[in-house]
Amino acid sequence: MYNCYAVRYHEIALKGKNRAFFERKLAENIRVCLKRNRVLFDRIRRPRGRIIVHTREDCSALKYVFGISSFSRAVELEADIDKIKDIALHFYTKGSFKVSAQRSDKRFSLSSQQINEDVGRFIIGKTGAKVDLESPDVDIGVEIFDGNAYVFTERTDGLSGLPIGTAGKVAVLLESDKSIVSAFLMLKRGCSVVFVKRKDIDVSVLDKYSYGSKVNVVDEIPFDVKALVANDMMGSVRSYDTKLVVLRPLASFTKEGIGRFLKGL
Repeated sequence: MYNCYAVRYHEIALKGKNRAFFERKLAENIRVCLKRNRVLFDRIRRPRGRIIVHTREDCSALKYVFGISSFSRAVELEADIDKIKDIALHFYTKGSFKVSAQRSDKRFSLSSQQINEDVGRFIIGKTGAKVDLESPDVDIGVEIFDGNAYVFTERTDGLSGLPIGTAGKVAVLLESDKSIVSAFLMLKRGCSVVFVKRKDIDVSVLDKYSYGSKVNVVDEIPFDVKALVANDMMGSVRSYDTKLVVLRPLASFTKEGIGRFLKGL
C-alpha cells in the first residue's frame, strides 16, 4: 500500500530567496543516498515544503542525510476526504488512536481540525475505538499539500542541519578522535570536509553521513578551503599560523561530551 516517503526539513524552510538552492541540493543528496544504498525509486519531487520520494522500498538510510528533520513512509493519494478516511481506517490497528492532520494546501476545503474530526468520527463509527490525544496506540498522520494527501503512522527523525554542499569547503586537522566530531559538526552545517592528516586515524565512520561530498584525507591544506577547523576545547585554545579563518566547533564540549558523541556515531 505504501507508495512514497514524505521528507520534511526545518532549517531550509527558514531560507529566503535562495531556498530553492537548498531544496535542490537536499533532493540531490537524497538521490545519492538512495543510489549508494541500492534503493530503487521512480522519482523525487519537490512540492513546496516537502520532498517526496516515490518508492515502495525501505528508505531508512535517509536518517543519515543532513538537512532532513524527519520522514515518513506514506500513502500518496488524491486529496479527497472520503479516500483519506478509507486509508486512515486501514492504518488503524488496535487500541486508542488520534488523527494528526496538517493542511498546507488551502485549496482543500477542510481545515486541519476538521480533517481530524471527520476522520476520527469515521474510525470510531467503524471500529468503536477510543480517541487518546496524549498517548495513543496509533497516531494517524494526514498531510495535505500540492493537491495531494499523504497518510502515515510513523515519523523517523533525521539529522536536521543543512545539506552537505550548501556551505564552503573546510579543512579539519586530523589529530585525534575529536577531529571526527569536529568534522561531523561541520558536515551538519552544510560544509564539504577534507581532513588534513596529522596522525593516522580511521575516519570511515563518517562515510555513512557523507551524502553530497566525499570526506577525503590529504597531507596538506588545500588551496580552495574557506576555513581551518581546529579541535580546541575550552581551556586549551591554540594559535595557528594561517591566514584562514579558524573555526573551533568543540569550544563548548567536555571530554565526556566528546566520548558520548563518538559512541552515538
